[in-house]
Amino acid sequence: MSQSASFSSDHIPDISGFYPEKWTIKFVNEGAANLVFEVRLPPSPPSTTESHANGHSDIFQGHLLRVPKAGAKTFPYPELLQYWDSTITPLFPPENLVQHQLVKLGQSPSKVITILDELLAKAESGRRKDFRDTRVLPDAQYGMLIEDMRSQNPSDYFVEFKPKWLSPSPSQRTRCRNCAREAYRDHLDPSHHKAHRLGILCPLDFIACRSNRGSLENVLKHIVPASASPSHRNHLADWLRTNSLLPLLQQAQAKHDPSQGVNLELAMTLRDCSLFLRISTPQDGTGQPARIEAKLADLDKKNAAKKKKHWEELERDLVEGGFYEGKEQPREETDCLLERAAN
Repeated sequence: MSQSASFSSDHIPDISGFYPEKWTIKFVNEGAANLVFEVRLPPSPPSTTESHANGHSDIFQGHLLRVPKAGAKTFPYPELLQYWDSTITPLFPPENLVQHQLVKLGQSPSKVITILDELLAKAESGRRKDFRDTRVLPDAQYGMLIEDMRSQNPSDYFVEFKPKWLSPSPSQRTRCRNCAREAYRDHLDPSHHKAHRLGILCPLDFIACRSNRGSLENVLKHIVPASASPSHRNHLADWLRTNSLLPLLQQAQAKHDPSQGVNLELAMTLRDCSLFLRISTPQDGTGQPARIEAKLADLDKKNAAKKKKHWEELERDLVEGGFYEGKEQPREETDCLLERAAN
């Protein structure tokens, strides 16, 4: 897709002016459509470059650099940011959203992209097999600085998870939409063993854990690593019981449920987002309470024109195959909250 945009780019920082060949860069993560890097600028005297003189020398501080992946066929970053501003931000308080800033990658051929591709080539062995050999979109004009929600201090705790479908589909009876889909996947691939089927967290537990101890323990079992301290586990348990973000996400999902025929691309975006949660414990011995930050990310605009047929066919297979009601043959086992409640 074209990188053109109907907005002024005059005030968007051009990071190619920061001598990218001298950057300290670390490959952080990637998905099907984007690559994420940690960038650190070398110390430099004041006014070394025009960019530094304009006060942008700390532009990467507290942020990660996200760039589009070649062949992903997604929307240009300016369009994604416009969608974020017009459609996503009205739904949630700003403190519950990972913040973004558009940056220029420089004129093509971009020195920034060349350096990032060189780093990817060196990192091939550590990348997911189906992502290997992919590179940055060669003619990308824009990247995005995204708020870095990872641990900033040794005492911090960070967890990332996908809440999935927090509001049951109106057509469902015995299983939620997510667990019905998992049963369908296992039905197509009988090689999946029972431990896999029962190892999928039912997203309805995220809401039920506010009042259901069993659901709370189930969520903690799935999202808290063994390395977490008892203190961090307790803080996370308190947040799960009392937070307002997950109920707010549930309300947004219910309002835009695709079965209602309302804004399908937004409905699917809200059901595929990620939640970043960071617990910061003061290290000064003052006894101040821990600070908990919870923010939604991965809320990019979905390409409904390309995916609508797939979404509709999957929903039809779930309904007609009896996966919402647990009537598929042979019947697959899941750990859906609704199935647990019925037994």
